[in-house]
Amino acid sequence: MRISFRPKRIRSADHLGAAMSTKVQRTRMVPVREASAVARPNTVPQTYLEQEFDELAIEQLREHAAAGEAAAHQSVTTAAGLELGRAVGHELVGINAPLVVAARDNFLKALTLLSPFVKRKAGSRWVYFLIWILLLGGDIAGITGAAVAYGEVPMLAGLQALSVSVTTVLAGLAGAEFKYLKAAQERQSEDGALVPELAPYRTVLFGPISARRLVLIVTVVSMFIAVSVAIGIYSLRASVEGETAGMVYGTFACAVAVGSWWNSYRHADAVADKIDAARQAYRRELRAHTRMTWSWTVRRAERAAARSALIRDEHRLHGEAAAARISALKFEALQQNPDIVGHGPGVGEIGRKPRQVAVPESNGAVV
Repeated sequence: MRISFRPKRIRSADHLGAAMSTKVQRTRMVPVREASAVARPNTVPQTYLEQEFDELAIEQLREHAAAGEAAAHQSVTTAAGLELGRAVGHELVGINAPLVVAARDNFLKALTLLSPFVKRKAGSRWVYFLIWILLLGGDIAGITGAAVAYGEVPMLAGLQALSVSVTTVLAGLAGAEFKYLKAAQERQSEDGALVPELAPYRTVLFGPISARRLVLIVTVVSMFIAVSVAIGIYSLRASVEGETAGMVYGTFACAVAVGSWWNSYRHADAVADKIDAARQAYRRELRAHTRMTWSWTVRRAERAAARSALIRDEHRLHGEAAAARISALKFEALQQNPDIVGHGPGVGEIGRKPRQVAVPESNGAVV
């Protein structure tokens, strides 16, 4: 039999005070001239009645513990089924943690050492992309209109205009290479010496040795692209609207390429790009680490384990409350039989220790 304390789980202070007041009112102490009490006989350290109540208290502890195990069965099995995934998730988090720290240290190092060499203003990257989109949109509009006027299908004209416009704008990216060379020359010292802390960033600060030759090749290719697009637009417009319109729109195509070149030159900064790349790498590792910590398997396993622990603790506390109630009833029964067990334990004989009485633990054991 298990005594359930669930209906009375939460008792207000007023309810508890009223119950204690009723108990006090029922308890009457009769006044006498001289107080006398009978000590418990040493010949019977524990009666069968007390043993019965102690065993009933142990029964309550074990009954509630068993009920807790039954109630936590689903949560325990869920946690056990997800244990491998939870363990692997924690292991992956531990493995990824050094990567996050390394990415953070790399970003802080780059930010600390390279910040004095940054020339690009904060937020100018968005201006760069805005100008890039405007140039691309204007070129697409001009080429699409010319192709449609020539008799091309609008869908095909739009696709061709998009590809040609992207090529034209990309041709202007060569301006960034010129900016890299100019910045490297400004940072180059007379003897080419570099402090040891900045040695890993030598290429970023001073540029590669063969940079001039590569920039020259890229510039020639970009000029060829711009001229090819300008000739194509000139021919297309001239065949439909005359040579004047062809010259105008061909010049527009060259202007788009030049504008893209200047936009790239204006916003290019190899040092700032290096810092931004380190920042993005750190954020990427941080996002990956956050996703690992928020893994569905790990969170569900942790919730199931916590739920099972709470259910067990709840039933354990109910068991302790039931056992305490049984112990209180035991002492109430002893109060009704003072002629057998006396009014309470004696002070004990001098030189002798009182015998230990079995007391039930909360886990059902007896000490």
